[in-house]
Parts: sequence; C-alpha cells; structure tokens
Amino acid sequence: MRGSTKRKILDLAESLLQRRGYNAFSYHHLSQELGIKNAAIHYHFPTKEALGLQIIERTRDRFSKWTNHPEHRILPTKDQFDWFIKSYQYNLNSDNRVCLIGSLATDYYTIPVSMQSAIHKLSYEVQIWTARLLDSGRQAEELSFKGRAQDKALNIISSLAGSLQLARLLGNEYHYRVVKQIYIDLNLT
Repeated sequence: MRGSTKRKILDLAESLLQRRGYNAFSYHHLSQELGIKNAAIHYHFPTKEALGLQIIERTRDRFSKWTNHPEHRILPTKDQFDWFIKSYQYNLNSDNRVCLIGSLATDYYTIPVSMQSAIHKLSYEVQIWTARLLDSGRQAEELSFKGRAQDKALNIISSLAGSLQLARLLGNEYHYRVVKQIYIDLNLT
C-alpha cells in the first residue's frame, strides 16, 4: 500500500507540475485530490523539494532505461526518433501538459538549487542523446540536415518544448505542424 500511495503522489504531482508549474500546486492540492492527509505526503516526501527531485529523477530513469535498452539502441534512427516525438505527444494528449524540462525551465529561478541542478542534468542528457542520434543517423544516411548535430538537437528540443506551450494557445494542431516540419527538415518523411 505504501508504494502505491507514493506512486500516486508522484504521478499526480508530476501531472500538476506539468499542467500548472511547480509554484502553482501544493501538498494541499495533492491531499485533496488523492483523499489523503498532508501528513501522508510528508511521510513519503518531507519537503516539496524532495518531491520535485524525485519527479525529475524518475523522469531521468525512464529516459535512461529506454535510450540504453539494448533492443532500442539498435532500432533505425527513424524509429528512435518516433519514440522521442511520441514522448512529447504523450504530454500533449495528457491534458495539454508541457514537458517536464519546459515546465521547470519556466520556474527555474524560483525552484530550489538542487532541482535546478537536477533538471539541468536531465536537459543535458536529452540534448546529448538527441545529438548522438542525429549524428549517427546522418552517418548512416538515414537522415540529413545542415549544421552540427548538437545545434540541430537544440533546435528540435526547443521546437518540441515550445510547441507544447503554444498548443495551449493555438490548439494541438500547432504541435503536429511543428513535428511535421521537423521530419521534413531531417528528410525523415
């Protein structure tokens, strides 16, 4: 039961963080929605900072498990890239959430230093993986683009994160148009 409660707290907190932002939810919001006492949340996460760090770490673990899984590493570039795009679309289709990096980037100057460091590490890992995928895909002639892989990775990540934010204003179709253009730019169509 304890593990289940902890997971429910993490799931809801992650959802609220990505829908509202770190500063726009509290333990009171979590306890009300889960039907538990604040003390139960404090038992698992003594501070909101501890909760935030656990959300980031869980996301890093998921990303690392997928990108380092032997079966996934040998997939063609397009299949790996499709998975990456789908991770953003999952957020879009889950109450128009923004990605965790985008959400915490917005609150960056108001979150604890430990969380700043943790989200920076996650962002760096996503950038490095994307750049490596782009570089290996170009070398294998599975895709093409101009410029450095690192710069193209930043361009793609920024476009995907921004498209989730703008989809809230302009509609989900905006995100899909951005994705379509990324595929065109990489010759993955």
